[in-house]
Order: sequence, then structure tokens, then C-alpha cells
Amino acid sequence: MENMKIEGHIWMDTSTGLKIGKGRAMLLELIDHTGSIAEAARIAEIPYRRAWGMIREMNKNASSLLVIKSVGGREGGGSVLTDEGKKILSTFQKIDRDFEQFKKSNIYD
Repeated sequence: MENMKIEGHIWMDTSTGLKIGKGRAMLLELIDHTGSIAEAARIAEIPYRRAWGMIREMNKNASSLLVIKSVGGREGGGSVLTDEGKKILSTFQKIDRDFEQFKKSNIYD
């Protein structure tokens, strides 16, 4: 039998229609670190409009909001991950790490 290599990516699909993969997880993580959708989009090298659309879709399909955006003003606006957003992100990251480890395990060599 030939050596086999496992490839693929993980994404989560919830019963409410929420979909999270590496890109969306990265966006959530960057928002958590920067406090800004605009800054997260800049770092991720995606247009702000696309990032905001991803956030709107995730918030719409989650059982509760994942990201809360506050409008600017004197101090400027910002965005924060809710406790639910942090929980979803943490769950995805754990599953993704486990899958990456599984891919490296070479159990089929």
C-alpha cells in the first residue's frame, strides 16, 4: 500500500446556521486582539466591507451575538467579542489544533 497523507480543513456548522472556518476564526481572533473590525480586516488583508459582512452573517446565525460593534464618537468606535464569541472561537481553535495534530500523526504510513 502507498503512503497516504491526510489533508483538509475544519469548519463548524451549528444547528442555527452559524458557519466558522479558519478565515472567520482568524477574523474573530483579530477583533478580540485589536478591538476593531477595521484593524482586523487590515491585518487579515481583506476588505472592511467583506469583514463586516462576515460578522453580520455570523451574528445573524449564532444563537447570540458573537461581536458587538460600538459606533464612533469622540473616543472612536470599537468592537468586542462577546462571551459567546470567545467560546465559539475557543472551541474552533481546539478542534482545529486537534485536527492539525491528527494530520501530522501519519497513522496510515
